[in-house]
Amino acid sequence: MNKENNIVLGILFMTLAMFCLSVNDVLVKGLSTAYPIWEVIFFRAFSGVIVSIILIFFFGWRTLKTTKPIGHLTRAFSAVGCVVFYFFGLKYLMLSENVAIVHSAPIIATLLAVPILGEKLGLNRITAVIIGFVGVLVIVKPGSDLFKIESLFPLVAAFFMATTYLATRFLMSTESSVAIIFYYSFALLITSLVFFPNDFVIPSLFNLIPLMSLGIMGSLGHYFLSQAAKSAEVVVITPFEYTSFIFLGVMGYFFYNEIPDGSVYIGALLIVLSGIYIVYREKQKKKNIISQTILKNTR
Repeated sequence: MNKENNIVLGILFMTLAMFCLSVNDVLVKGLSTAYPIWEVIFFRAFSGVIVSIILIFFFGWRTLKTTKPIGHLTRAFSAVGCVVFYFFGLKYLMLSENVAIVHSAPIIATLLAVPILGEKLGLNRITAVIIGFVGVLVIVKPGSDLFKIESLFPLVAAFFMATTYLATRFLMSTESSVAIIFYYSFALLITSLVFFPNDFVIPSLFNLIPLMSLGIMGSLGHYFLSQAAKSAEVVVITPFEYTSFIFLGVMGYFFYNEIPDGSVYIGALLIVLSGIYIVYREKQKKKNIISQTILKNTR
C-alpha cells in the first residue's frame, strides 16, 4: 500500500474513532438521566473488561507482561480520572461544550511535559498554549453570571487526559496495546466498585443493551485511534480528531435539542487551532532532532 493510501486510511480510522466515541458520549448522556452516573461508569468498566479478556484470548496472556508496572499504574488511574470527570461533565453540560473543554488536553500535556519529561517550550508553543487557554476561558466564563461549577468537570478530565498522554508515550516503546487496555479496564472496574452507588437501579433488558455497549463502542474507538496512528503521521490525522465537534453537534441537536451559544464555537475554534499548531510544532521538533542526529553521524 502506497503512502497516499495510508494517509487516506489513517484519516478514515481517525474519523471512525471519533464517531464511535461520540456515540458513546450520546449514550452516556442519555443513560445518566435514568441511572446514577457511577452505575453508568460501572457498566462501562464491566463491558470494557469483557472486551479486554476477549483481546487476551486472541493475542495471549504474554501480552500482559510488563517491565513498567508503575507506568501502567499511573496511566491506568489517570485514564480512570479522565473518564469519571468526563462522564460527570456529560451529565451536566451540553455535549459540544463538554468535548470542547476536554480537547484542551494536548495544551495541558505540553505544559506538563516541561517538569515531567524535561522538555522546553519555545515562544511559538507558549503562544499556542495561551491561545488554547483563552479558548477554554471563553467557554467556561469564569467570574461571570454564566459560569457553571460543572464546567470544571471536563477541565479536570482534560488534566487527567494529559497525564494519560504522557504516560502512554512512556509505555508505548515497550508495552503492548492489549496490556494498556487491560490494566486500564480493571482500574476503572475497581474504582467503580469502590464508589458503587447505593441507589443502584436494576436496568431493564432494553437499557442493558446500551449500558453494555459503552465498553464496546469505547474499545472500538480506541482501536480505530491506534490504527489511525499506525497508518499515518500524527500531524496528518490530528485535525480529523476534531470531527467529534461535528458529530456531537449534530447528535446533540437531534437527540437532546442542544444549541450551543456563540462562545462555545469561538472557544472551540481557539482550542482546535492551538491543538493543531502544538502537534505541528512537535512534528517539526522531531524532524530537527533526526536531522541533527544524522548530521552528527556523518561527521
